[in-house]
Amino acid sequence: MGEILLYLLKSTLCMSVLYLVFRALMRKHTFFQLNRVILLSIVMFSIVIPLVHLPQALQPAISFQLPPIANQLDVDYTKLPAAVIATENEVVGQPVETTSLKFAISWPKLLQMSYLSGLFVAFLASLIGFLHILILFRKVPVINNDGYWLHIAQDDIPAFSFGRYLFISKSDFDTNGETILTHEKAHIRHVHFYDLLFLEVVKIVYWFNPVIYYLIRDLKAVHEFQADDSTLNNGIDATKYQLLIIQKCVGHQKFALANSFNHCQIKNRIVMMNKQKSQKAWRWMAAAFIPMLALLLMAFGRTGQNVPPERNALISLEKALPQKTVGKISEIDNAVSLDSAVVSQDKKIPPPPPPPPFNIEIRKEGIFVSDKLYSLEEFIEKAKLYQKNYPGRDILLLVDNSISHSRVDEIREALENAEVYHVNQSTLKKSDGIIYPAGDVTESAKFSNGNWGIWMQNQLKHFSEGKPKSWECQITYSFVIDKNGKATDGHIIKGCDYPEINTAVEQILTQIPDWKPAKRMGNAVTVLYKEIITMRSVEKE
Repeated sequence: MGEILLYLLKSTLCMSVLYLVFRALMRKHTFFQLNRVILLSIVMFSIVIPLVHLPQALQPAISFQLPPIANQLDVDYTKLPAAVIATENEVVGQPVETTSLKFAISWPKLLQMSYLSGLFVAFLASLIGFLHILILFRKVPVINNDGYWLHIAQDDIPAFSFGRYLFISKSDFDTNGETILTHEKAHIRHVHFYDLLFLEVVKIVYWFNPVIYYLIRDLKAVHEFQADDSTLNNGIDATKYQLLIIQKCVGHQKFALANSFNHCQIKNRIVMMNKQKSQKAWRWMAAAFIPMLALLLMAFGRTGQNVPPERNALISLEKALPQKTVGKISEIDNAVSLDSAVVSQDKKIPPPPPPPPFNIEIRKEGIFVSDKLYSLEEFIEKAKLYQKNYPGRDILLLVDNSISHSRVDEIREALENAEVYHVNQSTLKKSDGIIYPAGDVTESAKFSNGNWGIWMQNQLKHFSEGKPKSWECQITYSFVIDKNGKATDGHIIKGCDYPEINTAVEQILTQIPDWKPAKRMGNAVTVLYKEIITMRSVEKE
């Protein structure tokens, strides 16, 4: 909507300047047909000029204000696109501001509401005027008069024409019917109705522009001058005709879309009837509009459209930088936009689009990424490449419920060995929520019975009885603490050489007491823990 209001402002300025030129040069001359064409052209040119795309040669040069250090250092511009990664609620280089909720309307919003309100009122006023004419169509009988449709009303209405329809009161028809109808038929022959219809639509859109109302008034006056001239050329006595105009020019004009005989610019109409025809100097007067149109086109035409904005920026940047950096600029010609090239200290860089998610589906049939089957080695390489391109982004394992713990543990271990981190986990349908690694939460889960490691050692200390003087048992196990602090999915990843200890650990993992759940960004989440317990006995010396 802001662009539309800016367009209307430019168009209004064009219309105002051209109309002032018309009033200064053409208004008082008897070039009726030329004046009519110029007034309509003023409106059309004013509508078109702000939409015209200027040729590149007419566009102003784009200048840049480079920081002083840019001319001293060998800047690697190929790294500009990855300068900053911002979240969708952040603006690069600017702190995130919080505002209190208040009822307030900004100036742009207020302007939009005001314009649309005025547009509705202007449309309603035109519609009411049109409905008044339709009511006359229904009330007044019609007859054919010399190829025109004539409506003779019993009421005292001003005579006017509407399209090919003529309206006149019975009293006017009986007393001065021939003269008035000759005048109104002249309006029809000159198709003045379509001029008024066009300008009525323009007036609705430009309701706020006072120039359009003056322009319509002048165009209606030109219409009357043309109709008066045609009437007198048909043999009507000039003196009687002028007296009739004075007699009828009382009251006000009722119908905006109609050409009325009672159009009341008495002095101007009579002056124009008696005025000597203007000489051929009109060509020079009309030619005065050409340089004015060129100036308005340069002032209000659209610029920067023939060449993409980023290319315009790079062309000017190449001229501003030392020659040794020009080659680097050409390498990023198609990669860097004007907004992302930090060439102005005041320019804000919009945040880049978020990276695509990387989901790994572990099914019975194998490992799938984007519905494509991968071997373990292939998918590990793909995961490494993803985290290289998008550092810190999470990877999500979607596991079929029928997949064994050992298979999932194998894949996780392969990812850890390849230094691929931030690996979350869920089911294929994500019905159980996301399981986060222990290192990816902001607040770890807390064991309700004190220290977890000591508690686990105490559960297994009696297994050291009856063992050799020097023995060692190391078990890697895993379990999940859900959002409610309940322990689930406890199992051994890698056991030791003593089956009875492995069995005991498996039993303990199914009976873990409750925990205080972990939190991520202030919210309780499900977290995965992977632990190693070591039991040993060393012979005393």
